[in-house]
Amino acid sequence: MIKTFENYSIESNIADDYYSAFLSIEFIDEDARLEYDDVVEILKESNISYGIKENLIKEICADSKDIYNILIAEGIPHENGRDAELKYHIEVDSKPEPKLNEDGSVDFKEMSFIKTVKPGEILVEKIVATTGKHGTTISGKEIKGRDGKDIKLKRGDNTVLLEEDTILAAEAEGLVKLINGRVTIVRVIEVRVVGPETGNIYFSGDVHVKEHILDGYTVNCDGDLIVGGVVEGATLKVKGNLSVGKGIVGHDKSDIVVNGNLVTKFIESATIYVKGEINTGEIINSSVLCDSQIIVKGNKGLIIGGEITSRYVIEAKRIGSKLGVITSINLGVDASAIKELKYLKEVVQELKIVEGKLDLMIPVLATKVDENPDDVMIKGKLKQYKDSLHSTRLDLEAKNKRLEEILEAVKKAKKGQLKINSIYPDTVVKIGTSSYFIDQALKDCIITRSNDKVIAMGF
Repeated sequence: MIKTFENYSIESNIADDYYSAFLSIEFIDEDARLEYDDVVEILKESNISYGIKENLIKEICADSKDIYNILIAEGIPHENGRDAELKYHIEVDSKPEPKLNEDGSVDFKEMSFIKTVKPGEILVEKIVATTGKHGTTISGKEIKGRDGKDIKLKRGDNTVLLEEDTILAAEAEGLVKLINGRVTIVRVIEVRVVGPETGNIYFSGDVHVKEHILDGYTVNCDGDLIVGGVVEGATLKVKGNLSVGKGIVGHDKSDIVVNGNLVTKFIESATIYVKGEINTGEIINSSVLCDSQIIVKGNKGLIIGGEITSRYVIEAKRIGSKLGVITSINLGVDASAIKELKYLKEVVQELKIVEGKLDLMIPVLATKVDENPDDVMIKGKLKQYKDSLHSTRLDLEAKNKRLEEILEAVKKAKKGQLKINSIYPDTVVKIGTSSYFIDQALKDCIITRSNDKVIAMGF
């Protein structure tokens, strides 16, 4: 609005949001004085009644000079509340990323494929909605601010809501997935193949591999491992049960440890330790340790080559081969004891070698010290070798003692039974420290221990 008075013209402009107004004054007579009432009049006619800067008007009147777009009235803008939002502290659809080693090389087997969370870890945080604030325009009209929209933080399985439902935390260790809009901790994961696509897998729950586990890869899980296809020369550490649909082909480089039971179509050229039962159709050229029983059934039901150990029972249709393949069967001994026995024998042998070398070197160094009594370096080396010899002998003594304990336990082993339909020559059956060498084929018999002898009897 523009209004012309005798000596000046006054213009008021209102912002589009009605929260501010501006004043412009142009003098016709430079010596004229601006009247306060004239300014108030135009503001009133412009419907400006709130937030008027009266002191500023007085200053403008006292100055009586041209002005342009001076802020003369200011309302209180309304504020809409902020909508609630969810802040994710984890990735729910992460992609495999290869591990970067310290030397700059990239390890494609350690792909960080599965990013798991720990109990108590924060998954999602709800940023709560805020309430709106009312405003007042320069005309004195109240404008209501809208309250922010709320959003519900939904919990999925194995999660817990905290702090008045504003924090979602993990209640168990596992894999994070977004299922039907809910962040969920999954205790089982599914992959097609364990290989270059996934890298090694370390998971606290169950793992389901639809097809195969390839050579050189590792699966370490606290639950069950189910493999639809073949396990190749892989490293498996399974705290639950292991089920393999098409069999295990270890290529003489597999390392498989199962705390539960193992069910597989066949086992070939593999190293396996199972604390539970083993059910399979064939065992060929493998090292198999079992703390329970081994049942080899199916069309062939055969064991050929390698060394098979079971604490209680081995049942098979056929053991050995007409071709004279050497097959070793151990019964009645805890498989973990057999593992420790082999380990101790290797360690004792290595310690004896170290002891022998130190025994040879110490006199040589002692002679050098006698010849050069002031040579600090030789003296230090002699002391180091003597200390090493002392610790080696202590270690050797402890290992030998443990070795004797295990051998004594093996001697006392009486349980164990081998039940077969046919067994061929070049098969050795051991129960404890007693052995039975098969020199001619036997059929439909049970081999067990009686009066410290291993005997075969029909059934």
